[in-house]
Amino acid sequence: MRALILKDLYVMFYQKNLMAILTVLFFIASFFFGDPGLLTVFLSVLCITQINMLLGYDETSNWYRFVYTLPVKKADIVKSKYILSLILLFFIVLIILPVSLITNIMAGSAIALKETFLILSIVGSSLLIILGIIIPVIIKFGIQKGRIFILASIFIPVIAVNVFSNGNIVVRLIEFIDLISLISLPVAAILFYLSYKLSVSILKNKEF
Repeated sequence: MRALILKDLYVMFYQKNLMAILTVLFFIASFFFGDPGLLTVFLSVLCITQINMLLGYDETSNWYRFVYTLPVKKADIVKSKYILSLILLFFIVLIILPVSLITNIMAGSAIALKETFLILSIVGSSLLIILGIIIPVIIKFGIQKGRIFILASIFIPVIAVNVFSNGNIVVRLIEFIDLISLISLPVAAILFYLSYKLSVSILKNKEF
């Protein structure tokens, strides 16, 4: 399975220059505007698009037909994508955490270390849930139809927040942010695991 993960990392490596430039630009913008949310959103979208790109690459290059001829379990093929998702998520947190802390200190923000971890917990949980939706959907329906679900999984929550932002719902959610952050991560982890089991089942029953 290590070889499967390395294969995906090599594919991502070809985009290293573009990803590095964009990351640096958003890194600088976060300090300039005093808003680490810019970098957080960019890295979150980058993580989703990279997993989407890798799944699309496997489909268009007929990778599955080739890998089925190798002594590799179908469960390991799926598992490699989920492990890679966790690796990307780990690096996102590793980048965002110091940027958030330094930005808040420079801006004189009252956001403490605890609140930063709470926000990261919610961001990480959201990414796990979104990726947990995207991976089985693309494996089942393919990259073209899967893009509809990807757009829906990203923009529906954004639209919903904007719709309810003038009401009391968001305010009440913020009041319970401690509880939400505490619950969100284990719930997202369970859903991510169930998504993995679903993806394995889909791949085992799918013919290429």
